Amino acid sequence: MYSLYANVMNETEKMWKRRRTIVFLMLTLLIPVLSAVMLSSVQNAGVFGGLGGSLPMLMLSLFTVSLLPLFLFITAADSFSGEEAARTMKLILVRPITRAKAFSSKVLAMAFYIGVQLATLWLVSVLAGWFAPGGGMTGSLADSIKAYAAAFVPMFAIGLIAAFIAQCFGSSSGAMALTICIYAAAKVLPFFFPFLSVWSVFSYTNWYVLWIGKAASVSKLFNTFVLLFSYSIMAYTGGWLLFERKQL
Repeated sequence: MYSLYANVMNETEKMWKRRRTIVFLMLTLLIPVLSAVMLSSVQNAGVFGGLGGSLPMLMLSLFTVSLLPLFLFITAADSFSGEEAARTMKLILVRPITRAKAFSSKVLAMAFYIGVQLATLWLVSVLAGWFAPGGGMTGSLADSIKAYAAAFVPMFAIGLIAAFIAQCFGSSSGAMALTICIYAAAKVLPFFFPFLSVWSVFSYTNWYVLWIGKAASVSKLFNTFVLLFSYSIMAYTGGWLLFERKQL
């Protein structure tokens, strides 16, 4: 267990030292503030009113659809395909740690940064929304917390799928390009084939909406959670098996 903990800390530090991680964290800090300033300008002009209170949900919608999935695709590609191309993956395996734990540590580090991104986004959005004209919360604070916590589940499932796809490539650029193409196609195809949205994990990036107020029954929330959890198990197992068999 100590080897897993030590490697999770090592992977977390490696991700933090990547410039892309810092860039995405800076975007998480800046975009809500800039959005609050823009909303303030619009509201002062008398076009809209009271939008500051809905800023946390607006930001969550923006990030879960675009920026967070992009962050996960880049992170998964760098952690697996990128390290394989750079010949640094072998440095992990010379330590007293199994491949299963090495794979788990990378996944857990990615999950940690999903949590950091969501927590930072919520805090900055709430504060920026309070200082904007018409600030305060248009919904309850508890609902926003539930929504951000619920958003973690589909984001983690998408991250695991990205980690699985990354095992099939020897370079980060190829893995990143394919995951972005798959994600874009999964978002577009339900407009032409609506039945696909029920089974596509990428259609549940806005799952958090069901947790606001009484938008959905407990059974519907549970069924969706089981679907996302099943995708996570399959993606994790597939990624782990490919990682075990990979020649490094």
